[in-house]
Amino acid sequence: MSFQSAPGRFNWRGRGRGRGGSRSSGAWRTRPEPQRAAQPFGTVVDTINLNTLLVEEEAPSIENVKYVASYNWVDGKNPVILVPGSPPAWTPPSTDSKLEEDNRDAFRDQNAARYPSFPLEPMIRSVQLIQPKFDLQTIDIVGCGSTLGNLLRFSRSIAQPFRFDVDVIEDTVFFVRRESSPTELIADLRGYGHTFPEAYTTWDMSVRNSCSHQRIIQYELGGLKFLVRTETDAYIRPSDGESSSLPSVESTTVDDLVEMMAPKAAAQDEQLQRLEAGTPVLQNQIFDIKTRSEWNLYNMDDILPRLWVSQTSKFLLAYHKFGKFNKPQVKDVRKEVLAWEKDNSNSLARFHATISHILNLLRDTKTQQCEVSWDGKGPLQITAQLGEARRALPADLFDFIGSQ
Repeated sequence: MSFQSAPGRFNWRGRGRGRGGSRSSGAWRTRPEPQRAAQPFGTVVDTINLNTLLVEEEAPSIENVKYVASYNWVDGKNPVILVPGSPPAWTPPSTDSKLEEDNRDAFRDQNAARYPSFPLEPMIRSVQLIQPKFDLQTIDIVGCGSTLGNLLRFSRSIAQPFRFDVDVIEDTVFFVRRESSPTELIADLRGYGHTFPEAYTTWDMSVRNSCSHQRIIQYELGGLKFLVRTETDAYIRPSDGESSSLPSVESTTVDDLVEMMAPKAAAQDEQLQRLEAGTPVLQNQIFDIKTRSEWNLYNMDDILPRLWVSQTSKFLLAYHKFGKFNKPQVKDVRKEVLAWEKDNSNSLARFHATISHILNLLRDTKTQQCEVSWDGKGPLQITAQLGEARRALPADLFDFIGSQ
């Protein structure tokens, strides 16, 4: 496993943020909400049974972690992202006060809710802006924390059904998250998962009105190259004398960086608007947040797989008593994540073998738009998509991938 330090003002107390993003803008309710999960499955292309899956004797480990790109979703009536954006900074108040409990819905999938036509498009557009010479053809798998997390749970035999789309562009396989509806909600949220970040973190002025920070990194696992998007809750600002500069990118010249950071709006004929704002932060400064009642102890085994997938080395577990927190502290959990990787070596070998099987199958078959699904008990199924093929990206980005 490899934790890598790659890229990170004015203060602006954020509103409407937290994991999943609040349903604060009525604009998203005008979008159609097809109930896709109830749709039948297509013809079975292949199945994967853990009992007969061939795995390597030596469990793979994540290596060569690099920051690639990032963006923020702006909460508004139209789909707007800020590139590279930045997560909210950790700015705890001097005195802990009792917080109001959450009392609103949240989107289950921020990207699908705000851009249902191509949820992966903002990810690739941000890569295109920040690293225009990035060669996507060198990447085997493009996915997110959700799709990779699904396959990781399958490999660990954790019974949680899922279903997601798969597409092959050039030789790269894209995993596309799929919920019952693009705007599916986590209804009737309770606890302090939104009000705590509002009170203890702050969006920088350059990215005010943001509601989510999405981070894209690349790494290698057992010879496979991954491009992974995950949501980041917050970051710790660097102390005096600590580096917070942009990452060194061989394929990007100084002129490219100056042009990249110059404020400009997206073309008017593009549905997804891209504004250049924010500053990339170091990988070792980001962290995830969980809140719990002090009478409900949190099991770290629930978060360590996510931290492993996102290569996040810091975590904040904030306990409260009737909504009042007691000086919560961000902890370095690097050792815990490494220990989890070692303890789950057999499961990670199955995880790698499962992804390799899907990759090799789709590269060798004419059916390149498929679905991957699991009912929580039987074998993993790879089925053909019914009806018109659902592509992972719009056609113009095919050219970007193929031109490198």
